[in-house]
Amino acid sequence: MPFTPAPQKKCQRCAKSVYQAEEKKDSNGKPWHKSCFTCTDCKKGLDSTTLTMHDDDIYCKSCYGKNYGPKGYGFGGGAGALTRTQ
Repeated sequence: MPFTPAPQKKCQRCAKSVYQAEEKKDSNGKPWHKSCFTCTDCKKGLDSTTLTMHDDDIYCKSCYGKNYGPKGYGFGGGAGALTRTQ
């Protein structure tokens, strides 16, 4: 019987093989490289306590709040708050 290696796990950001020594997992259990486990917007390194997910992308809590948080008066969207334009 020939040896068949187990299929390699692929990183969610770069799609390259992730080995156990360099693996981080998100809340859904999907593998990431330690170097790829950063915020999608600001590229800040993340850990399990500062992680927020949206559509298979990972964000730090502040970038997630800016992009997907509540909008309008009373939520920092007034004239005195900085707004992000895309």
